[in-house]
Amino acid sequence: MSIAQWKNKFDFQRLHRFLRSLLYAEDVDYSQFESKLDGTDIATFRENDKAFRLFGTNVHVKAGAYIACIIGLIVTMVYVVVYSFFHYRGMGRNPFIDHLELVDLIFAILLGIPCHFMLFYGLRAGKSIWFSPFLIFYTTNFVLNIVFTILTLSAFGLDIHRKIFGNVRFDLGWTLFQILFTSSQGLAIYVVIKARRYVNAKDFWRQKSQERNSQSIVADGVVID
Repeated sequence: MSIAQWKNKFDFQRLHRFLRSLLYAEDVDYSQFESKLDGTDIATFRENDKAFRLFGTNVHVKAGAYIACIIGLIVTMVYVVVYSFFHYRGMGRNPFIDHLELVDLIFAILLGIPCHFMLFYGLRAGKSIWFSPFLIFYTTNFVLNIVFTILTLSAFGLDIHRKIFGNVRFDLGWTLFQILFTSSQGLAIYVVIKARRYVNAKDFWRQKSQERNSQSIVADGVVID
């Protein structure tokens, strides 16, 4: 397949829309999360809408995002400490994997740790723009970990083919860890995206309330004069 044919087959506009929706949460109708009081123009925000609950439970997406932020920060800091001071490269594994892990370590130090504090601030301040660094870091890491898993599976297969007593046991354990870790990152991305939708929806409601020049703002039955 030529480069021209590949470009025609690959939908760059769809990729562009996906990236913009990831960064800026575009193409979402936030008005669906507000209702008007009977006989008035006062809009209420459905704070407890089912769209803002996780997996049909009573856990709010904002609480879920806080949990993801705290756990993610702890895991990232442990990863940085372990791979900086207690991990020895060149353990008989694929050298390319070691180099990718080094790149991932640098990425975690420069963006991984700060992005969790940015997310925490964004949740506290209700500013969705601060969610973007977290989503960028986790999405990039998600893709990298898929690459790690594929390469580790390949190394695992080569070890079996080459010798039964090689790094098979190590690579199998590492593969299982990668699958679990990558799945956890995917879950964190999902939770934070839903939390960002909640923050954007509430901000949309506030702006619309101000535009209507209402005498009061009503949220969940509480009137703020």
